[in-house]
Amino acid sequence: MVGFPGSVCSLNRWFLLLLLLLNMPLQVILAMLESHSRQSQNPSGCTPDEYRSKDFCCKRCPAGMFVQEHCTIPHTKGKCESCEPGMFTKHNNGLESCIHCSTCDKPGQEMVADCSATSDRKCQCQTHYYYDPKCPELCQPCTKCPQGIPVLQECNSTANTVCSRSASNITGPRNRLSPLSMLIIAFVVYYIIRR
Repeated sequence: MVGFPGSVCSLNRWFLLLLLLLNMPLQVILAMLESHSRQSQNPSGCTPDEYRSKDFCCKRCPAGMFVQEHCTIPHTKGKCESCEPGMFTKHNNGLESCIHCSTCDKPGQEMVADCSATSDRKCQCQTHYYYDPKCPELCQPCTKCPQGIPVLQECNSTANTVCSRSASNITGPRNRLSPLSMLIIAFVVYYIIRR
């Protein structure tokens, strides 16, 4: 029975492990399980309020600040520095610099809320301009409905003017046939001239 000693060794290992666990205080076992659970949820081993810097988990800097120097002792905060004017960080972070605030300098844009250390500048399109979903970074001039065609929805900063479909909706279906009628008349005139 060549495989038997291996099986006994394997059983002995499990038996020793079981004895070891039974002799350990319950708090130690729970701490080991919690640590294992935390590592399986977050492979870096850091808690949600930490970030990884080389071999350490460092505490994040608060919103409105950035990391000037990373921690040198695990699970502590490094040196945090406030964002300079014109820059921000919105959340607790491990960034090495703040983020530059947006500018409202594109044609047709205006500022609705200034930049602060914890929030970006907010821009919107000025009156008579709107954001086109196909080109959201630029404000487009609003469309004007042709004379005689009613406006269904006025233009605003997020949507263009909506005009009634066409003048044919107002005057009725007879106008829809007029291009066809014109073509028939032109054909008849051409036929008569050619004879």
